[in-house]
Amino acid sequence: MKYIFLVTLVVCISCGPSAKFNKDEALFNSSAVVRSFKSVADMNDSYFVIKQNNFFEFYRQLFDSVKNTSYPGKYIMKGDTMILQFYHKKGAILLGSKALVNDKKNEIVFFR
Repeated sequence: MKYIFLVTLVVCISCGPSAKFNKDEALFNSSAVVRSFKSVADMNDSYFVIKQNNFFEFYRQLFDSVKNTSYPGKYIMKGDTMILQFYHKKGAILLGSKALVNDKKNEIVFFR
């Protein structure tokens, strides 16, 4: 019984979001930034970075110091809409699963 539990646990962990990101992490890190957006708050600034190879990252920074949360993912362009596919589902809960980039106003709008 313990063996079955361990095998199930290993399979669940290896199929989780972090395992999927680990597979793409080298390409993610080597991809150059194409565009970035910043939202300033009192204590926690938020950033959304669009990278080459259809990668993006949403992260927060406390007092312009170190990233305290990071939600990377990949996107697909459908017309003028970015379909966001986060490696961790909390990113989609925070931002939504779609985004529109307005080049003229230099802004991005997230929605579900």
